[in-house]
Amino acid sequence: MNANVRINRTRLGGRAVIAALALAHGAAMADEADALNFTVSQAAYYESNLYKLADGAQAPGGKRHDRIAITGLGAAFDRVYSRQRLRAALDVKHASYAIHDYLDYTAPDARLAWDWQVGNHFSGLLSHDYRESLAGFEDVVGVQQTILLYSRTGASANYWWHPNWAAGLGVSSARSRYKDDARPTSELDARDLDFNLTYRPASGNTVVLTLRQTDGRYPGRPAVAGSIRDYQQRDYRLRGEWRLTGATVISGYLGHTGRSYDLAPNRDFSGVTGRLALQWVPTAKTSINVSWRRELGADQDLFNNYAVTNAITLAPNWAITEKIRLGATLEYSKRDYGGDPELGFDGTDSTGEDRTRRYGLNLQYQPMRTLQLIAGVQKVRRTSVLAAREYEAETAWITGRFAF
Repeated sequence: MNANVRINRTRLGGRAVIAALALAHGAAMADEADALNFTVSQAAYYESNLYKLADGAQAPGGKRHDRIAITGLGAAFDRVYSRQRLRAALDVKHASYAIHDYLDYTAPDARLAWDWQVGNHFSGLLSHDYRESLAGFEDVVGVQQTILLYSRTGASANYWWHPNWAAGLGVSSARSRYKDDARPTSELDARDLDFNLTYRPASGNTVVLTLRQTDGRYPGRPAVAGSIRDYQQRDYRLRGEWRLTGATVISGYLGHTGRSYDLAPNRDFSGVTGRLALQWVPTAKTSINVSWRRELGADQDLFNNYAVTNAITLAPNWAITEKIRLGATLEYSKRDYGGDPELGFDGTDSTGEDRTRRYGLNLQYQPMRTLQLIAGVQKVRRTSVLAAREYEAETAWITGRFAF
């Protein structure tokens, strides 16, 4: 398709969104308690190294950069009926690439949930999630589009034998597939069984002790010796949210994970895992968020590889005025793939490590309760034991979101 035609189409799409925002302005001032709400968003991105290529690597068409326009529409339902709360949400995003247009895609994200309660002692949650996500090229070998199709269904029940204490049970089933069979060896089926002990005092703090058993299978991998196909995982976690002082809150979980592979015992993992976040609000206009995580196969990793991710993030924020906020993000992460041969590492040993540094600034402007504008820039640099996986990239973006 002619580039000028595509650019004009993108501009027309952006104007259509702006027109929709203006027409919806009157409805946007509706009562916040309305059960049904809508959102419309428009974003424009510039990527200097779209495919996250190493120096000297050739990009399709000889062009590494691209401009991406993303238009989003969303609807959410949230209402309480007596002691029952029903929630539903559907978001659809369409991405249009100005240069590498074969990457254009439309992706839905749907969520259903029922927070139920029976009497004064029993409560729980029934939920189902489905989403489609474009895998970032930092995790892709090659330059082809890869879209993850992820679904999860879960159910939980708690028995409150005391106003502050509950014992519970939860089950869930998750399924990962890739559009057009793009990654058959990364497809995953997993089932979880949880036992929970919850402490929730009148202060509003929460602490939950969880014992979880997970049975997972990569059905696209061969059932031969040395294959990372079937595994069992046990997690012991202490998670919650606790206000340490009036200005400091800590949340997340800390625990131990043990994973064993039926056909590849040399890949077994046992160690400390966790995800903790500390928020400190020293003044009315400033806040500092510090987070740390160490996980095996983190949820946000779009490919299900044998990878241990360690990361620490610092994110200060400053409310310049009531409507303008300035933020920054600094992150250092290390990911050990354990020699995963799918990414080109030598699978016979434990080598295979990437180190990534991210630096970013963002400026948020909220002229009214229903409208939010954000502009930002980010620089990423990854080093690796494999020269082909090293890259540098800069990103700039501006987004607008309107709710009504």
